Amino acid sequence: MLARQTAALRRRAATTSHSCLSTTPNPASLAAFRRLLRARAALFDGDAYALEASRQKLREEFAAHSATSDAAQVAELLKGADEVEELLRENVVQGRQNPDSGNFSFKVKGATAGDGESELDHRAEPIDELEIRLAEAELEATRKKREG
Repeated sequence: MLARQTAALRRRAATTSHSCLSTTPNPASLAAFRRLLRARAALFDGDAYALEASRQKLREEFAAHSATSDAAQVAELLKGADEVEELLRENVVQGRQNPDSGNFSFKVKGATAGDGESELDHRAEPIDELEIRLAEAELEATRKKREG
């Protein structure tokens, strides 16, 4: 497995444009990048599409800011990376829909599997049209308040 991953990384490195890596990266930026990669790997474990999409998005975001050299801007970006890492680790859950019942199962961090219950037994009912319309109206009211 490790040999395949190493070979895949070498192929990717050979075909990747290194124009965004023309300067020596800030060690704190590299550490933040690695922490975000680990956080998204833990969150999207078993979901190949989400893993690849999140990896691409992280690369794009870090590449877009790779030329930033102002210390204040770098500090602000690193603070944002820390906030995103915390968000991924603490506030985002991924659910899977049970095809038989239509319910969604969520793996909740810190959940105990007591009384024969697995971590995926935390259920949520699908959102209905009324809830969607209420949420959209609330967003629209917030938007108008900001503009007005």
